[in-house]
Amino acid sequence: MELTSWIKNYLTSRDVMEQMIVSIEDTGKDFIVHKKTGDVLFLVRPELTEVAELKTLSGKAGLIILNSRKNLDFVIANWQTFAVLKELCIYFVNPVVNDKWMLYPHTHNQITEKTALKQGLLTLFSMVAAV
Repeated sequence: MELTSWIKNYLTSRDVMEQMIVSIEDTGKDFIVHKKTGDVLFLVRPELTEVAELKTLSGKAGLIILNSRKNLDFVIANWQTFAVLKELCIYFVNPVVNDKWMLYPHTHNQITEKTALKQGLLTLFSMVAAV
């Protein structure tokens, strides 16, 4: 299943009971989930290659990426850029096995010892089969 379809299916399935999603608006390769509580921008980037667009994010956002070691290494290498984004959630997804793990870098940065960051993220990464 394609990554955008996978995450939209996941989000709408999770919303079945709460029914907070009003609509989903496609914006090219990305989309906005309009919820009763506010909007959430979702950036779909199977492979991370640059952080420039992330530096301009404000408000709630989701970054959807494949659960690959390359993407994990990119997140670790650019940790400070991700950690300052208070409302960012990164979804590491393997659509083939229908699984994911999520990371809130700002929160994670607050509670993790800096010396244990890489090992902790590697442990989380290992919980879902790599793509």
